[in-house]
Amino acid sequence: MNASNPKQKEGAGYTALLVALCWWGLMPLYYWHLKEVSPPEMLAHRVFWSFVVLSAVIMLKPALRRQMGGWRAFALALLPAILLSANWVVYILASVTGNALQASLGYFLNPLLSAALGIVFLNERLNGLKAAALALGLAGTIVQCVAHGGLPVFAVMLTVTFSLLGLTRKVWPTRNAIVSTWRETVVMMPFALGCFGNLASHHALAFASYDADASVLMMLAGPLTVVPLALYAYAMPLVSLTESAVMQYVTPTVTFILALTVFHERLTAVDLAGYGLIWCGLALATYASVRRRPLTITVAGSGATAATAGAQSVQGVQGASVAASNVSFLAAHKKTPASAGVNRFWHSEGRPEPERRCEKSDA
Repeated sequence: MNASNPKQKEGAGYTALLVALCWWGLMPLYYWHLKEVSPPEMLAHRVFWSFVVLSAVIMLKPALRRQMGGWRAFALALLPAILLSANWVVYILASVTGNALQASLGYFLNPLLSAALGIVFLNERLNGLKAAALALGLAGTIVQCVAHGGLPVFAVMLTVTFSLLGLTRKVWPTRNAIVSTWRETVVMMPFALGCFGNLASHHALAFASYDADASVLMMLAGPLTVVPLALYAYAMPLVSLTESAVMQYVTPTVTFILALTVFHERLTAVDLAGYGLIWCGLALATYASVRRRPLTITVAGSGATAATAGAQSVQGVQGASVAASNVSFLAAHKKTPASAGVNRFWHSEGRPEPERRCEKSDA
């Protein structure tokens, strides 16, 4: 096995995740231009036009058509579809009701819950610096709750739905991001069609009432939704959930800047103190992620065997580097009790588990 492939895939995963998170941070600009459209109809447009775009892509590629799957694949798409629908409608409501700062707070809270889920369900670990960073983030969000006079509803709902979505992406890794996202839109299509039919029967369908420019903007909900969602689905199986928790501060930071500079929302001194703690945590977490410590080989059994095999394939320093890469990749992707049953369910469809073909000795 080429030892550079896992590292390249991991780097591509982080790049895709960063683009998706920046994209989502800018989405309130889009909803602000369509604030006259009701949130249920806006959600229906996101689902319907995403389905259209993804169906066109799949029809043009025979390889994707062969991966559409049977009823088990659509059953696995049910939970992510529900979480996506809830997350979308809450985000739309926050964007069009002047609560972009609260949406920003929700995504600042999200890394804390994502890291907790990674520790509890995936046996992931935090080093001291990252634990301190998340503690600062927690302190900042507590200050934010005090500033808002209680628990912000939009922030909490966004946090819960998006963190659980990240967990499902990690436990049920996608074989192909385009096909898996298409399955989720198929599951959501009955709601979208029902919403359109209900609004049309009451002559309240904005798509038929507004001018052509507004209709085109509604149709753009498809590509604007599909691109970052596909990038996120592609990235999550390749990156650590705790690492992605740190990167997810990008989305609320972008939204925070938009709320102040474009939407002119009010920021109090207490709000600023809370965000200051969160940003300090982000800086510390970034430093912890960038800094590389010397690798200590502690993986036993098959992990050690893989490291030895990698070391024997080359000589000197280059061989040690390849062995270290193999150990790091295997340790980061070891099977966990939470995902073992899902892996068996995935294999029952007769398809290989994605991004784990190099781990046969770890089974």
